Amino acid sequence: MKEHAERSLGLPLPTAPDTPALQRKLSSVGVLLLTLSSLSPVFSIFGVGSDVLQHAGTGAVGLFLLAFGVAVIYAVVYAELGSAFPYAGGDYVGVGTILGGGAGVVVLALWAVSTGPSIAFEAKLVGIYVDELVPALPAWAVTFGALAAAMAISLMAARVGALVTGIFLAVELVAVCVLSAGGLWHPTLGLHAVIAHPLAINASGALGPVALGTLAVGAVSAACGTIGGAQAIYFGEELADPHRQMGRVVLMAGLIGAVTIVVPVIAVVLGAPHLREVLASPAPLATFISQIAGPWAARALSAAVALAIFNAMIAQIMSQSRLFFSLGRDAVFHGAINQILAKVDRVSGVPRAATLVVVALSAPCCLLATHTLLVFLAGLLVYAWGLVCIAVLVGRSKDLTAKAGYWRSALFPLAPILGLAMAACFAIADWDDPSAGRPSLIIMGATAILAALWYQLVLKRRPGGWMPRLGESGACD
Repeated sequence: MKEHAERSLGLPLPTAPDTPALQRKLSSVGVLLLTLSSLSPVFSIFGVGSDVLQHAGTGAVGLFLLAFGVAVIYAVVYAELGSAFPYAGGDYVGVGTILGGGAGVVVLALWAVSTGPSIAFEAKLVGIYVDELVPALPAWAVTFGALAAAMAISLMAARVGALVTGIFLAVELVAVCVLSAGGLWHPTLGLHAVIAHPLAINASGALGPVALGTLAVGAVSAACGTIGGAQAIYFGEELADPHRQMGRVVLMAGLIGAVTIVVPVIAVVLGAPHLREVLASPAPLATFISQIAGPWAARALSAAVALAIFNAMIAQIMSQSRLFFSLGRDAVFHGAINQILAKVDRVSGVPRAATLVVVALSAPCCLLATHTLLVFLAGLLVYAWGLVCIAVLVGRSKDLTAKAGYWRSALFPLAPILGLAMAACFAIADWDDPSAGRPSLIIMGATAILAALWYQLVLKRRPGGWMPRLGESGACD
């Protein structure tokens, strides 16, 4: 009865002597580097940024400025939740403690189901960019080779992983600076003009006004590509003094990531010597670099993109292995499965079994088409983000967030309320996309229903019920 009461109140449970423990060896800088690597500014610029430029044209400037505001809201909400619940399970721990175990299991299932497809998507993109540099290499060999190399680095101690990703991130940020400087050094267009009168390539191949509907879809894409910072929470049990530091890390990662994504996209539009050619190109960023520095620079930037995506894979595998570690430690499954997932290597402090499981789930997904993988990702944010915003709203009323020593957002409850409006906009945009967005909403909705049933029929019926465990791995308090 005492344990059930502690669970229902969200209090830390006693830690058994043999409880698997992650090691608190990461500094706030290390967590920040891992988070920015997972966010991968260059990947967002060349991926989402290129897509928005192709469809919205110069309207991308206004859309990415709007996306910056969205990124601030996202980071503020996650900073408050992460400061109160800095655990390896990520946002499901906070959502589950505040809104109940059922809501936590839903969020957990959504992230778990998307793990394999998201990592596989990045692995396949590495193959695409390497093919531009070395066409003779088989795409499948590059894809699976990148996955294996990322796994090998992820199995090392967390501090080693943070160091490796930090080095790769430095190369990535150099590429960001090159793009930004190249566009802003000699701008050919004014900021006010491109915001007030957005132009894009029309059906006849000329520059013309952009339709309002195209701008609306582009706004959602720009926002999804710019937001970040929540990945830091997965490393909460390896961060020293997490309640005090996590909020700042999440906020810094979100803001730095947003700036390094938004500024280069705007710079390309303002500084393109031949704007029509850039907007008409299937690879607008590469075309821009070719215009200002020649083809060799474009190839060098493609190499930087491949490295950036590989770096994001490493950080993604590391963060998702912590999520699967929590699956085992919180006994979401039964017996042997939980024991395997919850193992922590005593020397490295890494959940190696969970890391291998994450890679094992990702490998077969690499055999699927890129578009199919997107179907598993497009609608994820709608459900998980909506529950996070609700949890932050309710958390204040229950005195579970924003305590003394925790990070707390200003102007509360503005950020979570705006976040719920964002989730509604994402849902509408996804539903209007019959190719990937709508199927993703359906698949993720079905996942949420199955997760809720698993909680009701299995987890809730256990003696004492089920709630996310707090206080393990060296305790956060």
